[in-house]
Amino acid sequence: MLAAVWGTVQQPLTISDASGAPVPGARADFVDAVRRHDVESSDAAGRVAARANFIPLAVDVSRAGYRPVHVTLAAGAPGRVTLERVLPVIGIVSVATGSARSQHAAPLATSVLDRAALATAPAMTTDRALRQLPGFDRTRSNSAFTNYGQLRASFGGAGTDRATVLVDGVPAQDGFGGQIDWQAYPVGEIERVELLRGAGSALYGSGAIGGVLALDTFAPQTGRDALAGGRADVAAGTHAGADEGVQVRTPLGRDAGASLSATSTYFAYRDLPPAYASPRDHPAVASSGTTHARLRYDHGATTLDGSVLFASDHQDEGRTNYTFDRTLRQENVAATQRIGAALARLRYYVRDTTVYNLADQFPTKPTVLRYRQHVPTGESGFGAALGAQPGRTDLAILVDQRRVNGLSQQYGADGQTLQAFGSGVALLQGIGFQATFHAARLEALVGTRADRVRYDDLALETIAQGRTTSQAVAGHAAGAISPRVALRYDVAPRIALRVSSGGGFRAPYLNELVRGFNVGAVVMAPNPDLVPERSRTDDAGIDVLLGNGRLAFDVTQVRVSDAIAFRTITPTLMRRENVGRTQTDGETLTFAQPLSACTRLRLSGTSQYARVTSGAPQVVGKRLALVPERSASIGMDGAGSGPFGFSVDGSYIGQTYYDDLQRQPLGAALLIGATLRATTRSGTTFSLVGDNLTQQRYLSSIDRYGEPLTVALRVGIPLGAMHRAPATCW
Repeated sequence: MLAAVWGTVQQPLTISDASGAPVPGARADFVDAVRRHDVESSDAAGRVAARANFIPLAVDVSRAGYRPVHVTLAAGAPGRVTLERVLPVIGIVSVATGSARSQHAAPLATSVLDRAALATAPAMTTDRALRQLPGFDRTRSNSAFTNYGQLRASFGGAGTDRATVLVDGVPAQDGFGGQIDWQAYPVGEIERVELLRGAGSALYGSGAIGGVLALDTFAPQTGRDALAGGRADVAAGTHAGADEGVQVRTPLGRDAGASLSATSTYFAYRDLPPAYASPRDHPAVASSGTTHARLRYDHGATTLDGSVLFASDHQDEGRTNYTFDRTLRQENVAATQRIGAALARLRYYVRDTTVYNLADQFPTKPTVLRYRQHVPTGESGFGAALGAQPGRTDLAILVDQRRVNGLSQQYGADGQTLQAFGSGVALLQGIGFQATFHAARLEALVGTRADRVRYDDLALETIAQGRTTSQAVAGHAAGAISPRVALRYDVAPRIALRVSSGGGFRAPYLNELVRGFNVGAVVMAPNPDLVPERSRTDDAGIDVLLGNGRLAFDVTQVRVSDAIAFRTITPTLMRRENVGRTQTDGETLTFAQPLSACTRLRLSGTSQYARVTSGAPQVVGKRLALVPERSASIGMDGAGSGPFGFSVDGSYIGQTYYDDLQRQPLGAALLIGATLRATTRSGTTFSLVGDNLTQQRYLSSIDRYGEPLTVALRVGIPLGAMHRAPATCW
C-alpha cells in the first residue's frame, strides 16, 4: 500500500508562491510511516522529491517569509504546493532540545530573533539588539564603552554568569574571565538568535543555569542555486559615529563555498557619570574591527565547515591612562556526517585572547597611571554528538571538553614593578544523554549530564610596600550531575501546556579564583577557595496560537546554592564569595501577531524577584546585582511590497543594583529606537536609524552612562548576483 501511495506522487512536488513563481530553497520535511524524516530543499524551479527508496506519507513544506504547509501524500495529492507569504511570528528553534522545533511545539520556553528583526533593528551593537529578546537580562547595552570584565550575561533573572552563550556552536564567553566580547560579533553579521529560557546544564554543561543563547552568523552557501554576491554597508552619524562593513560569499564549485565578513566601528561621547568623572576628562572613544572568513564543503551525507575569526577593539574611557585594548583570534572546524538514520557531529576550536588594561589613580590623582594589566588566555575545546530517531523517539549522546590556560599580570606605573600575579589551568569535561518520546498529543524529554572540572597550577602573588604575599593552591576537582525532564501536552490543536525541571552547576572561572582589579578606588578581589554553584530550575507555561499569532506565558523559579557574588567587605574592598542561596521567581509574557502580510507586532514583559535567601545577614533579602526587577518591550516591524520598510522598538529597563547591599542603584529607563528604510530597484538600501530617542541619561553600569541619543544614516549596496529568493516581505 505504501508503494501505491508513493506511486501517486513519485514525480517531484513543485513549490510556488501565490503568483505561480517557483520558490527555491524551500525546506521539505518528508515523514514516513515510522516517523523517520528525510529533509530536502527545492531547486531553482521549485521542484523537490524525497530520496530514493524513502516512502513518505506526508511532507511539511516551509520557507522563511512564508506560512508553512502540511501535505498528506495520499491518492490524489497535489503535484504543486502553494506557499503564502507572511511575516513569521512563530520561530523554529534548535537550542532547546538540539533539534529544530517550532516554538509552539517546543517543550521548553524559548525566544527568537530572526533575520527580519535583526535587519532593521535600531542597534549599533549585538548586545543592544538583544534588548528586545524576552528573557535576556543584560539589557543596558553598552558593550563598546563598558569595561570588558563587566560584559557578562544573565537570563531569566538567574544572575550574572549563570548563562551560556554560543556563536556558531562555539562557546563565546572568555574561558578565563567569563566575559563576552560582543564587539567580536557585530550585529550586521548576525543572521539569527535563539534563547533557551531555563535550565540548560543537562545539555550544555557548566554555566547554563539560566539558559543558553545561540547566535548564527553570516555563512557560505553551497548547491547549484548558490551565486556569488554580498553587500557593502557604510554608516555615519552623530557622536562621530562611523561603521563600515562588507559581507561576500561565493560558491567554489557545486559542493563548496566561502564567505568573508569584515567590519569596523567608531563612536565617541562622554560616558563617565559624576561620581567617576574628573575635570581632566575628555570624550570616551570606542573603536573595533573584525574579520571572519568561512569555508564549507557539503556533499550528500557529509558537511565540513571551517572558519577563522580575528577581532580587536580599543576603549579610551575618557581619561588619560584609563583605557583597555583587546584582541581575539579563533579557529574552528566542524563536521557533520549522516550514518544511515543517525547523524554525527564533531567540532573543535582554538582561541587566544589578550587584554591590556590601564587604570589611573582616580579619585586622588586622575590621569596618573595606577597600574597596567596584561591578561592573555589560551583555550581549546571539542564537542561530539550522535543523534538517532528510532521510531517515535529522538536519542542523543554528547561528549565535550574545554581547556583554559590563563594568567593576569599587574605592573606598577613604571611598567616593570610587579604588583599582582594570578594564573591557573582549568579543564572542563562532560558527557550527556537525552531522549525525547513523541505521542499523538504528548511529548516527554528526559536527559542527564555528568560534568567534571579540574583546576591545576593555581597561583596568586601580591606585592605591596616591598612585601610579597604568595599563595599556591593545590590542584582540585569537582563534579556534578545535571538532570532535566520536560513535558508538553496539547490540550487542544492550538493550545499547548509545558512543564520542566532541571538541575545545573557553574564552575568558577579562573578570573574569579586568581585575578583582582579596581573600579575607581574599590578593589575587586579574587577568592581561590570558591566552590561551584549548584542549581535547580522549574518552569511551567502555556503556549496558544491565536490565528496567525502566538501568545505564551511562563512562570519560572531558579534556586542556586553556593551562589558566587561580590561581597562588600569595606567601602574600598569587595571580594567574590559563595554567599549561600539565591532564588528568582519570575514570569514572562510574550505575544506576536501579524497585522498584515508584511507587518507584525511583538510584545513582551518580564517580572522577576531575584534575591539572596540565605547567607550573611546583611545580604539576605537583597536583590541580585544587575538583574532588573521588571522589563518590557514593544515593537513593530513592517515592510510592504513597495520600497519602504520600518522598525520601531521600545524597551523599559527596570530598577536594578550594581552591588550586593543595594547601595548602588542603576535606576530605570525607557528607551526607544526606530529605523526607516528605503530600497531602490537595484537593491541599494538607505536606512535612517535613531536610538535612545527619549534622550534618557541612564547608567549602563555604576561607572558608565549608556549611549546618548544617536542618529545615523546607513547605506547598503548589493555586490554581485547574490542569490535572491522570490520577493517576500523582507
